[in-house]
Amino acid sequence: MGVEKFIEWAREDSARGFATFYALLHNQRPPEHTLEWIRGIYEAKAKNKGLVVEAFRGSTKSTTMATFVAFRIGLKPESANLIIQAGDERAQDTAAMIADFIENNPVWRAVFPSVVPDKVRGWGAMGYEVKRGDMDYEEWRRLCSERRDPTLLGVGYKSQAIIGMHPSGVLLVDDIHTEENTSSDRELEKVKKIVTGTIFPTRRPNNPWTIFIGTPWVENDVLQAVKSTGEYVVMRTPVYKPDGTPRWPEFLDVDQIESEKRQDITGGAEFARMFLLDLTAMERRTFQYQLFPNHLIQPTWPIVGGVDYAGVADPSRRNPDQSHFALAYVAKMPGGGAVVFDGVLEQCTQAESEIHVRQAQDMFPDYITSVVEGDGKGEEFFQVLYRHPDLRLLPMKTGGKGKAERLVRQMGPWLRSGRVRISDAETKFLNALRHFLNVYPNVSEHDPGYDAADAVYWALRGLPDVLVMPKPEEELPPFFRQKKELSNPWADLGRQTL
Repeated sequence: MGVEKFIEWAREDSARGFATFYALLHNQRPPEHTLEWIRGIYEAKAKNKGLVVEAFRGSTKSTTMATFVAFRIGLKPESANLIIQAGDERAQDTAAMIADFIENNPVWRAVFPSVVPDKVRGWGAMGYEVKRGDMDYEEWRRLCSERRDPTLLGVGYKSQAIIGMHPSGVLLVDDIHTEENTSSDRELEKVKKIVTGTIFPTRRPNNPWTIFIGTPWVENDVLQAVKSTGEYVVMRTPVYKPDGTPRWPEFLDVDQIESEKRQDITGGAEFARMFLLDLTAMERRTFQYQLFPNHLIQPTWPIVGGVDYAGVADPSRRNPDQSHFALAYVAKMPGGGAVVFDGVLEQCTQAESEIHVRQAQDMFPDYITSVVEGDGKGEEFFQVLYRHPDLRLLPMKTGGKGKAERLVRQMGPWLRSGRVRISDAETKFLNALRHFLNVYPNVSEHDPGYDAADAVYWALRGLPDVLVMPKPEEELPPFFRQKKELSNPWADLGRQTL
């Protein structure tokens, strides 16, 4: 079979046409799971619907869909195509890749020789224009007279450029979620508002090929919300096929997948989300928490320190069975709630521990106090600190509650509700804290994350105006405990027959 036949197939408006175009353009066959997506796109279009694809991380989502947009431009150069991603820079890179296909790839010139850049009209980040080289230019412009949008534009989902755009070719919404915009219900609702109020209206009146693709983030993210409308064909592509074999063994075989699983320091929740598309693993964890973007935290916010004391005679001799001194920094957020943004986690002497407490007070302009555990060694350490009248200190008793009990039953609900969030910064203290929260109870009693978590607990105890301290039911006065419903002797009076 000659090359001419393949070129003829590559111009065919079908899944086979795309597969041939992809193979010629990239010099390799498209992975089979990506062809399932393309067949899904054609199926959705035939039903006058859009397509939602949930796919595992690294499944070549962006490359496949960028190639599909290029394919549609070759077939329908008079159309307008819009790519929306998490940020402007990433979307512009995707559009630039497609523009490079059109301008420089010899396969493009062989398959679509008449579709060429129109650099007079625009060829850059503000939009790319093509023209028909085999057509009189004035006639071409007349053909495109009703289209105000460029042939191709890539923007972030927050871009004001989306307003007023009406793509007629492809509307591709590719992985618009990030750690930041899923960190809270408030941020998530902002994204949904943009999708509903800005992105959805672009589909009118031209009804473009609409594709939402990405890896799921949380149970109520944009992909889940779009799926729930009933206006989209839905496809799911986890890393394993239903028979348990790898979806794309040439890229991720069993050993590589298992390696990714072993490297998941979140206790399996992130692997389940990113590769298995399973959002329930997070829900099964003892501690559920929300991250907060570190760059939004201000050191001028009111800050409370929490101290979990442990001292060693010789800190140069590390002992894995020795607890760590931990000092958590927790800030009150202006909009309500609190965020754990860093701390100290060291095996150090009593004198060094004193220095850490003083440094915390001196470091932050609105440092409220250091809450120190007032039992056992903590009580002894408080007495040492109390010799310094300039230190702002607050001792608190455990009330007989063990460390595990107070963390799970008291701090756990604060984290789950989102009243307390954790910075996404990479520090020794935060990494140990998140690891502990992710894998608990599969953690040793000497894990440094245990000490970090207890320090956070004590800091939160110093924020009664931010948090409501939940009590177990058995600690409530009898009047407030749940009671079995008792029959009311007066209830039947109105039903008596007179």
